[in-house]
Amino acid sequence: MPDRAIRIEGLRELQAAFAIYDAGLAKGVREALEAGAEVVRPTAETLATGTIKRSEIDWTRMRTGVLSRVGFVAPVERGKRTQRDPRRGRPNLKPLLLDRALEPALDLNRERVQREFEDSLVDLARIWSRV
Repeated sequence: MPDRAIRIEGLRELQAAFAIYDAGLAKGVREALEAGAEVVRPTAETLATGTIKRSEIDWTRMRTGVLSRVGFVAPVERGKRTQRDPRRGRPNLKPLLLDRALEPALDLNRERVQREFEDSLVDLARIWSRV
């Protein structure tokens, strides 16, 4: 895992316990990961728009996503085929987005991401205690 990422200790065990107890709670952990990633998205969009020259609108719009144990922010636009017209390609775009938009956005919102994830887990704990 990248050293700039936010690690959540015990996430695997928490997800396993929730999955055994109630599928809705397991889904809640996934939603908590997405809520944490959503905090970073607007800042990443702003930084991508303001710091990368010749950035097309498609590359500055961001989306959030969740894998089994990872919440992430990525551009909405996916890579374009550039074999026919190499002038369309931006081979340096990935490092530019990471260095100038995505990683700084995470650094600026690190505490908010942690607070949002913790608040979501507190809500899940309340639901678990009622069931």
